[in-house]
Amino acid sequence: MKEDIIRYLKVNEGYISGEEFSRRLNITRAAIWKNIEELRREGYVIAATKQGYKLASVPDKLFPVEIQLGLKTKVLGKKIYYYDVIDSTMQEAFRLGLENTPEGTVVIAESQTRGKGRLGRVWNSPRGKGIYMSLILRPEFGLMDVPKVTLLSAVAVCEAIRHVTDVDVQIKWPNDLLIEGKKVAGILTELNAQMDQVQFVVVGLGVNVNAPLSVLPEHAVSLKKVIGKKILRLVLLQEILRFLEKWYEDVNQNGFKPMMQRWKELSCTLGKRVNVDGIEGEAVDIDEYGALVIRNEQQELVKRMSGDVALI
Repeated sequence: MKEDIIRYLKVNEGYISGEEFSRRLNITRAAIWKNIEELRREGYVIAATKQGYKLASVPDKLFPVEIQLGLKTKVLGKKIYYYDVIDSTMQEAFRLGLENTPEGTVVIAESQTRGKGRLGRVWNSPRGKGIYMSLILRPEFGLMDVPKVTLLSAVAVCEAIRHVTDVDVQIKWPNDLLIEGKKVAGILTELNAQMDQVQFVVVGLGVNVNAPLSVLPEHAVSLKKVIGKKILRLVLLQEILRFLEKWYEDVNQNGFKPMMQRWKELSCTLGKRVNVDGIEGEAVDIDEYGALVIRNEQQELVKRMSGDVALI
């Protein structure tokens, strides 16, 4: 009911009387008052006069109703599970995936106590300062193509950040987004499969949006620090979902080649000297499966499907 009240307040610029609310939503005026009080406790500023109710401002929170109003997707984000605090959105999304939750379902939180990063690391998730989201996909392609979902997600998030901020974000293989060498976002994918059939993939995203450097790890940065002003998390999240759906549809229709070409254009890894878990050389390409191709000191081409990349 709260979501219905917010939607109705947003589409009406003037005051709405309790009588009109009661008639439109088919609830008592007492129930309207109770729900409006709950919305105020959540951070909504709702003016009340003899004329009725009027929405004055909304909180900086990623409530499902706020995300879905103005969301330009067909599938992604149509079902959203929201938490103020959660241990891990990845863990919850994986659990929901096992329960046959539909494709496009999003789990989002204002903060995580054990946010997942690569290789068992923890993603720092200061409350209300970033985007901490996991998304369920049920792709029809095979197991060998699943690692490229990470590349697809990196392209989508990179383009969304560029679109909203005009900041030159680049992709560091396999799953980091950097601004001038500092990490602003990370991506993690987890797979559930039976035999050779993909059941679902969970894509986890962490973006440092408005966090001060004091709460971020060393070598990390936030978008606010880079551009010098607060970023609307809601707008950025909507764009991330839009670009994710765009590239997911493109891959399903046209294969991975266009997406992988775009990944190469956005990469800050290719053409650079790197060290990947002791393998040193020039990163020259990614192969058809998304592996990083390195030309080592002996001029041999070595491939790595995973690992920590140090740009040297």
